[in-house]
Amino acid sequence: QLAVGVHLHVLRQHLGAVREQHKALGDPCLVEVRGLVRDLLPALDFNIYGTNRRDINLTPDYFGHGADGGYAEYVAVPSDQFHAVANETLTDAELAAMGMCSYQTAMHMLTSAHVKAEERVLVTGASGGVGTALIQLCRILGAIPYALSTSDKTAALKELGAESVIDRSDMDSFVDRVKAATGGKPFDAVMDLVGGDMTDRFIDAMIFDMDARETCPRLSIAGASGGNISEILWTRIYLYQVQIFGVSHGTREEAEQLVEWIRNGQLKPVLHGAFRLSELHQAEHYFMNRDSHYLGKIVIVPDSRWEEHGKQWSRESKA
Repeated sequence: QLAVGVHLHVLRQHLGAVREQHKALGDPCLVEVRGLVRDLLPALDFNIYGTNRRDINLTPDYFGHGADGGYAEYVAVPSDQFHAVANETLTDAELAAMGMCSYQTAMHMLTSAHVKAEERVLVTGASGGVGTALIQLCRILGAIPYALSTSDKTAALKELGAESVIDRSDMDSFVDRVKAATGGKPFDAVMDLVGGDMTDRFIDAMIFDMDARETCPRLSIAGASGGNISEILWTRIYLYQVQIFGVSHGTREEAEQLVEWIRNGQLKPVLHGAFRLSELHQAEHYFMNRDSHYLGKIVIVPDSRWEEHGKQWSRESKA
């Protein structure tokens, strides 16, 4: 293989933070790989899909999902997990940056919340892999994404497609700044990758003017970078009819649509940098301690492929 994406769940597995959840989900190795087919093996009893249904997926599966993980030079995947992308404008490192965990999670967050054209959508954690995917997918679907991030990323996120960037450094005035950005209208839906104390503020931004709404407030949750515990009054949930969706992976139908958008160039890679496989620990340290300049995804490239497929994106000297 030529490149593999890095994301938070894998690092938490390595740190032991999600060991029990990992065990409960059937020992998934949540990584995505990009590369060339070396050999085709005979039919094996090897299928990580929990169901043959295409419209629902209750167990984890991702494209290029290695049987024992993806941090290796060679991996084995089921044939229906392999998708050829004939887009010569994309390097393998860029393809790995479009990790299907990130993009498929983002897609399922939007479809679960039934987001449609012209709706106002708050994208939290907007500078990460899922966040940057959400911004692009909102535009493809015709929805209007508003990014929650830091002010120094405003230009980059707007270039990616964000209608406006709301600074997360001052959450006390969050709703007022939402009103200023949206012309006084509440968000139709929130894509919550943060959790913690901020989730209650996100709900505020959907319910401050219920007369201006045409649909119920919708909250899609697929992350907890701000904390696993949120204090929310249940009366606010049922009185304001807030619909909550937990999302961790999407369907095969959604996945195939994503691949098609990648093939035709509608979805763009947001590659922050690359590390050699031998510097995996350095890459993980860099990712866990990323600063305000971080935007997009980090990928890992095998040492034997580094000069051709990784060096131009190197972040090793900055780790």
